[in-house]
Amino acid sequence: MMIVRRLRMLWERMRDTAHNKPHELEFQAEMEEHVRLLAEQYRRQGMTAEGAMLAARRQFGNTTLLQEDLRAMQMIPAIEALRGDLSYAARLLRRNPGFATTAVITLALGIGANTAIFSVCNAVLFKPLPYAEPNRIVTLWERQRDGTLGSVAPANFVDWRDASRSFSGMAAMRASSFASSFILGGQSEASRLAGGDVSSSFFSVLGVRFMLGRNFLPDEDRPGHDRVAILSYAAWSKWFGADRDIAGKPITLDDTSYTVVGVLPADFQFGSTAADFQARGQADIWVPLALDPQKLQRGAHMLHVIARLKPGVKLAQGQAELDVLAANLAQQYPKNNKDIGIVAVPLTDQVTESVRVALETLLGAVGLVLLIACANVANLLLGRAAARQKEMAVRIALGASRGRLAQQLLTESLFLASLGGIAGFALALAAIAALTPQLPADLSRAAGIAVDMRMLIFTAVISLVTGILFGLGPLFATWREDAGESLKQNNRTSSGIQTRLRSGLAMAQIAIAIILLIGAGLMVKSFWALMHVAPGFRLENILTARLSLPRSRYPDNHRIAAFERELGERLQGRPGVTSAGFTTYLPLSGLENSWGFVIEGRPPLPVGTDNIAMHRPVSAGYFETIGIPLLRGRSFTSADTAEAPWVVVINNSMAREYWPSENPIGQRLQQGKPTWRTVIGVVGDVLHERLDGAAKPEMYLPVDQAINIESGPTIVVRAEIPAGAAAGELRAAVSAIDPAIAVDRIETMQQLVSVSVAQPRFRTMILAAFSLLALVMASIGIYGVMNYLVIQRTREFGIRLSLGATPTDVLRLVLGRAATLIGAGTCVGLVGSVLLVRLITKLLFGTATLDPLTFAAVPVLLAVVALVASYIPARRATRIDPIVALRCE
Repeated sequence: MMIVRRLRMLWERMRDTAHNKPHELEFQAEMEEHVRLLAEQYRRQGMTAEGAMLAARRQFGNTTLLQEDLRAMQMIPAIEALRGDLSYAARLLRRNPGFATTAVITLALGIGANTAIFSVCNAVLFKPLPYAEPNRIVTLWERQRDGTLGSVAPANFVDWRDASRSFSGMAAMRASSFASSFILGGQSEASRLAGGDVSSSFFSVLGVRFMLGRNFLPDEDRPGHDRVAILSYAAWSKWFGADRDIAGKPITLDDTSYTVVGVLPADFQFGSTAADFQARGQADIWVPLALDPQKLQRGAHMLHVIARLKPGVKLAQGQAELDVLAANLAQQYPKNNKDIGIVAVPLTDQVTESVRVALETLLGAVGLVLLIACANVANLLLGRAAARQKEMAVRIALGASRGRLAQQLLTESLFLASLGGIAGFALALAAIAALTPQLPADLSRAAGIAVDMRMLIFTAVISLVTGILFGLGPLFATWREDAGESLKQNNRTSSGIQTRLRSGLAMAQIAIAIILLIGAGLMVKSFWALMHVAPGFRLENILTARLSLPRSRYPDNHRIAAFERELGERLQGRPGVTSAGFTTYLPLSGLENSWGFVIEGRPPLPVGTDNIAMHRPVSAGYFETIGIPLLRGRSFTSADTAEAPWVVVINNSMAREYWPSENPIGQRLQQGKPTWRTVIGVVGDVLHERLDGAAKPEMYLPVDQAINIESGPTIVVRAEIPAGAAAGELRAAVSAIDPAIAVDRIETMQQLVSVSVAQPRFRTMILAAFSLLALVMASIGIYGVMNYLVIQRTREFGIRLSLGATPTDVLRLVLGRAATLIGAGTCVGLVGSVLLVRLITKLLFGTATLDPLTFAAVPVLLAVVALVASYIPARRATRIDPIVALRCE
């Protein structure tokens, strides 16, 4: 009961403090009644009315002190003081609307920009992956002999799974280049479903809870028993009408009946890289991997492997076990596994690896913008503090402690910061809405950007920190002021401390702006270089589309090649279509495949060493259509069929690497099958993976002579008509041959290139915007300092002018002071840039980190802008009337 009573009393005190109602009126009435009774008693003893009242008041005591004691008992002093400080701060801002608006807008820009970028980083980097205990999930990779991480061979995956003891589960998924695709039956128009081939334990390793149905059973993960499927939420909604009874029903895929056993939840996504999380990288339907134990391969690397660490097992322990396992496999299978390691990478790190540096750079840059905003507001507060010197001196003279004044100033700063935080949060919401459509498609989990508790907490914390930061300057200046000296000074005189603080803040703004501008300049130059790279193929007037051929109708490459020839002939007869060709791996599509090969007449390579080149099945006319130049020999023709001699065309990089001093034309190589292929031509290099990458050895094969069944080709059409019209011609031609073939991902090559550079374009655009904002804020800061200098030195300038100084002398004096600040800030900024730009080295292409042009141009630009900003108050100083200046206090 005692605790309850105390809590109740505390609550009443807090309520009274908040409402400023300590029951003073009732207490005062009660005291007056006591005084009246005492006075009556004294009057009965013969005293006059006036004397009786005086005697009664002397006996009763100091009523004001009693009221204060009551107030202290009924209210919480700290909260009451805070309420009073907040009320006073609000009144000050109402009396200075110009100052309040400027400060709030400045803070809103800084806080809003930080919150917007944090929301992106939060969704991509900081939020846990949407799986059960994601910190225990790792991806497993084969470490190749050159140190790169690659996909896993099926036989190796089975050995890892069976021998490991540190993992509670291990599962595999076929890499996207080898993933299945299906034509959905029963539709009015052919629809392609992107497939995901996974082992039966895949979803259990991730800890996924199904919305409907169940997971795959181990018995269903076997050849001949694998005609079951799990639907993604999007596929379930789009193609199956969100049927809640879908589990157990049959569907037709590629003219084959499958049974739906489950539906995944709406928020499920999976990817082993950042790019996999884009919408087009997600599977529509999942089927069992169904590896055949009798046909497991060690030379074909096509799986992505995930595993879950057992509870209590650290990553280092699991990695140690994998190292031992890799050594054992290297001894058992030296041909394929010699010098091949196994690397465990946390799934979170794997997903964010390619975007982490860029997003952290943007977060750091926007943090610097906030520092400039703090410096600007601090300068405004210093100016106001100078105007309030006498107020503070009077308060100290009347008994206020410096600590109490510091509390008041800090409360004002935090109140201002809270207003800026509220406005900044609203600005951030608008920025997020505008920013979301501009986010790169391959930015992992960007769809998860939303207002959540983390974002609210971040805004609150950053507002608090901001208020403390820009409040330190005025606080420090006030703490060091001498009250007596302040009372002697006139209103236009500032102390040396305040002047040095303002100058220091201006130099800091210039230094930070230099750092941001140099970083942005390097990024812009890098992006310019990236966009002017020669990709090795034609961009203009090229339309691409993915075709999905049902394997039931096109079971081999012979029929696929026949279809491609017929479609090509139909298209070339259409108006505006110049040529057409086919490829399995389109440049910049994100799909890759490599094969080992043997060169005729060369000694066998050491065990564990292979000749490797990228594998590109293409049709006749592909090189001519997409504009890959033929350097030597000939390209493919319709005569290069499966019955004709097997041939291959190589790129220039492969010719230089494997035949550096020989003519590769006529050389023979063997790939996969015992049939020898003759090199008939050499074509130019293509930047296949990305524009900032390097060309790799590539070999092109006729589709009819390809080793794998290429049932998902991409057609490349060169047309002189608009892309929309060309797409219509393509659809009509495909439908005329076989309506069951799905046509999707219709894009121009220019669109593919644009998507491939979306990340560098996004970060360059954002960093450039931040740097321009920093430039404007720094210019405003230097303008404010110089304007304040002119105001403070008005009397001095009047004396100089009255003693014979010319307006040019005054102008030179003010601009000289500005140039000193600009020069000092520039020097600090250049040093900081040299130290910090090394952090963005990974983000630059074709640009030196210490690029002389950028490091020379940015200081000149900033100096010109800052001097123009300083010229305005300097010009006003030249127009001072000496008589008016000498009269002012």
